[in-house]
Amino acid sequence: MNIHHFRLIALVLGTWLLPVPHLLAAASGKPDVLIVLADQWSPRYVSWDDAQVRTPVMDRIAKEGAVFDACYVTSPVCMPSRVSLITGLYPHNHGHALWGNATEYFPAPEDVTLFRDMKAAGYSTAQMGKTHWTSGPAWKTQFNSLPEFFTALGLDKVIDVPGPVDSASDRNAYGRYLTERGLLEKAAQDIRRRYVLNEFEPRASLLEVEDYHDVFVTRQAVEHIASQPKDQPLFLVVSLHSPHPPLDAPGEFATMYDPDKLKLPAHVPPVFTRNNREIDHATLRKMLANYLGKLSLVDHCVGMLQEALEKRGTWDKTMVMLTADHGEMMGGHGMLTKGRFYEDAARVPLVVRWPGQVPPVRVKAPVQMMDVYPTAVEAAGGKVSPRRFAKSLLPLARGEVKAVRPLAISEISGGGAGQSRMMARDLRFKYWVDERGEYLFDLENDPLEEHDLARDPAHVETLNLMRKKLLTHLRTTQVNYGEGYIPKVQRLRAAEGKGGKAK
Repeated sequence: MNIHHFRLIALVLGTWLLPVPHLLAAASGKPDVLIVLADQWSPRYVSWDDAQVRTPVMDRIAKEGAVFDACYVTSPVCMPSRVSLITGLYPHNHGHALWGNATEYFPAPEDVTLFRDMKAAGYSTAQMGKTHWTSGPAWKTQFNSLPEFFTALGLDKVIDVPGPVDSASDRNAYGRYLTERGLLEKAAQDIRRRYVLNEFEPRASLLEVEDYHDVFVTRQAVEHIASQPKDQPLFLVVSLHSPHPPLDAPGEFATMYDPDKLKLPAHVPPVFTRNNREIDHATLRKMLANYLGKLSLVDHCVGMLQEALEKRGTWDKTMVMLTADHGEMMGGHGMLTKGRFYEDAARVPLVVRWPGQVPPVRVKAPVQMMDVYPTAVEAAGGKVSPRRFAKSLLPLARGEVKAVRPLAISEISGGGAGQSRMMARDLRFKYWVDERGEYLFDLENDPLEEHDLARDPAHVETLNLMRKKLLTHLRTTQVNYGEGYIPKVQRLRAAEGKGGKAK
């Protein structure tokens, strides 16, 4: 029996059905919502800006939706960025000021509201792949098992697959899959060697494409999509590990790019040193070729997800959001990996595609990656939990407003006790401060951040203004647990008017 049968019965009986959430959701035409979260995806390498990048599926999605050119993560490392996505809070709002990757940490369930908000809007909720919201056994202080913890966060289903080095055992679904295929020992030894010796060594995976980490995760997501009832909208986060090192693109993806034909940005020095190894342009192009191969693998996985939603019959109205937890320096300013406030690491790609609701547009205003959360909830017709600092991007994408926030910020530990580094980006300028000093860049005229203006007398006024903006941001983004409080005198008057007692 489908929703039309229920409507007919309701008409015959001359009454309305009881508000069963998933039936109401289907009747209202709510979209399926898919978030694809890549790991360590540099904003320099997107096919809609760089023709050498081959991601045709994501390129089509970008051309159909809103591309946000100034999207920043709340922290340029995995854990705090990922936790901000599911809480809608900044790292300094989390219980222990989560300013970096941490051990013995897990987010307070009462702070994790994304999935509960989507469930309240009538959605099934699931995440496949890397979660990285918790590290170590800290969750055991409140929960008997990870499934119990995930249920408390509002998730109906989770297949948690950590990064490759943590999947090299049979303690998770991917490790068990490799064990069944007789591949675990070979894969585990290879991954450990890469991490111990050099995770940036570009060398093809020993696994076939079908057995590779991200393809396994995507298959779980495809199976989940196929299993979901069509009369209830689904909310699904697919979190892939690529293009994060190790640089081990599998199969044809390892040879898809010719290193000699790749062009490097101008802010990559001819030679730089990392871990006592000299890296020149030829070496870096080999790294980039494998990195882009892994990015093309992500595109392949997105294509698998699109096909699954087409089979479900919902692709043409599905909201798809493509983004990442942070970027990758990939040689920029003589650096590799993440953890910096340069554009390569702190900014990420963000695409929001929702046919008929979001027009094709390029958005220059600064936004935060965690804004994906309220954007999904608004599309679902739901309500975002109180005391969140993330903002829906739909008004911005539709041209209803010029900005949803005055600036984007990012923050990370400085490594020492009490140290924190903070960054602020408005429409034109980026400012950050760390234990070494202050930095100021004019991104409009210097997009590669090659000219620090912090000590330029001509930019003293701008420097002071950015300091003020960052301080104002910190003052106005403290969680207010008194939000929504109604004074007792008002409660008494309201109760008196209703003939009751104030609580």
